[in-house]
Amino acid sequence: MNLKSKFITYQELADALGCSYQLVAQKHAKSIIETYNIDKKRLPKAGTLPVELVEKYFDFSINKNEKTI
Repeated sequence: MNLKSKFITYQELADALGCSYQLVAQKHAKSIIETYNIDKKRLPKAGTLPVELVEKYFDFSINKNEKTI
């Protein structure tokens, strides 16, 4: 299993979005962690996020306010 393909660093995400590392760390990452209830202790290292959830977060066709049963 390749962890690099399952996780993205804040810097890689900032480069992909065309914004600063600080914006990703302070806003986007915090929001992703809160939205999907990610336990930061279970991540392989600090400053990484699961790629699957990042893609889901930025997929605007999904209503994130909709509660699933």
